[in-house]
Amino acid sequence: MNVIEVENLKKYYNKGKVKAVDDISFNVEKGARFGFLGPNGAGKTTTIRCILGFLNLDGGQISIFGENINPKKDVKYRNKVGYLPGELGLYKQMTAESLIKYFATLYDIEIDWDFVQDVSERLQIDMGRKTKVLSKGNKQKVGVLTALMGDFDLLIMDEPTSGLDPLMQSEFYRIVSERQKESNITVFVSSHVLPEVEKFCDTIAIIKEGKIVEIANVQDLKAKNLKHIELIFESPRSMESFYSFLSSEYPQAIVKYNFDVQIEFLLPPRESREILHEIFEKEWDGTAIKDFSIRHSTLENIFLQYYQGKTDVKEGLI
Repeated sequence: MNVIEVENLKKYYNKGKVKAVDDISFNVEKGARFGFLGPNGAGKTTTIRCILGFLNLDGGQISIFGENINPKKDVKYRNKVGYLPGELGLYKQMTAESLIKYFATLYDIEIDWDFVQDVSERLQIDMGRKTKVLSKGNKQKVGVLTALMGDFDLLIMDEPTSGLDPLMQSEFYRIVSERQKESNITVFVSSHVLPEVEKFCDTIAIIKEGKIVEIANVQDLKAKNLKHIELIFESPRSMESFYSFLSSEYPQAIVKYNFDVQIEFLLPPRESREILHEIFEKEWDGTAIKDFSIRHSTLENIFLQYYQGKTDVKEGLI
């Protein structure tokens, strides 16, 4: 069963001049951990707002739990959806505890206060402090808690770890994983933080300028298996000699870093095997390579294929 089905979704602004979401389709299966990836402005938040019925569609159809939704009429399905917006707004005079109680009345759901207490302790939330005095990170924790507070069938979270430190990010994903194991909840996470999505999600969709450019299992994407090659040379002249060779013979290489005596680049498996002979059999401008490393690509590097393609070495990517 698909919990979310998006078919040919279109959402335009400024009388159609701005195509925020331009004819996209994807499905999210029950129990999935679905990652929706793209930089700011790619169309992630607009898609989520359409799924939740906050925006009228300019084309296409969305089904939630097997039922087509009408943003003007259908609101009951939201009782089954825990939601964390990317731009979090909280009532300044309310405490975390009072917010939970208030949202519970809006959702018309029962709250498991033992679970709420457990999550608040693990995320180090002071339930009695008013939100107006909280830092951005602590406000985000309260937002996470409101998304997790009910016995929902679907979690939709837009940039959920924004403002959280690395320890809290890890704890957040542990909590969601435990929740999912208990109830087989479906998780939809929108993010541009690729390493954490790589660890948590099993399927991802990559959106670029309002269009889906790839939908795949994370492991299948990583099977594209670009090789990340790092070389350290004896001198700047030898590095420049190698770079000239790389630019002319392997123009498809994605260069990530270029320092005086160091270069890092990405190549597909076949080309990476070819270049190994050149790397270790030649001396570059009279000197040899001082050190090297070769490793599998990360999901982040695969993502770069869709967004940057080949990038000039002088610009750098990171």
